[in-house]
Amino acid sequence: MNSKNFISVIVSFFLYVLFQVLLLKNFILFDTAFCFVYVAFILMLPLELGPIALMLIAFGVGFSVDLFYDSIGVNASASVFIAFLRPYWLKAITPRGGYEEIIIPNLKTMDLGWFIVYALPLVLVHHFVLLFLEAGGFGLFLFTLSKILFSTLLTFFVIVLAQYLFYKKAT
Repeated sequence: MNSKNFISVIVSFFLYVLFQVLLLKNFILFDTAFCFVYVAFILMLPLELGPIALMLIAFGVGFSVDLFYDSIGVNASASVFIAFLRPYWLKAITPRGGYEEIIIPNLKTMDLGWFIVYALPLVLVHHFVLLFLEAGGFGLFLFTLSKILFSTLLTFFVIVLAQYLFYKKAT
């Protein structure tokens, strides 16, 4: 990773964490939809990162959110889990020609269809792990499942909306 990408990752880290803990911590729709937009930071890390670096960065962002949410590691564990799955998922959806090594997976470099196939399942898995760990088991299975579904949709919508607002499409 070159120094420009490194600085961009550091700045993005702080922006996503601050946005999450200052604005989205208390943003809850109908007591079921929570927005965890910090997941986008993990999803949009450069593809050239190795799995260990990816999981360490994911732990850092998840732990930072946990510090403000008083959630004792659930955000960190869900973040590390999707960081673990990301290389396998990317390998599964890789086109025949492959990806450029320095590409950053976002709407600026890829189209919406690809981004949906890439990000939506990972956001769903993140929310599944996060909300079932938070619930402490499967006691409230249907309620937790509804929280997962609505939170995933809200989070994904906000991630896509933010990318359309703040990133210009590459031409």
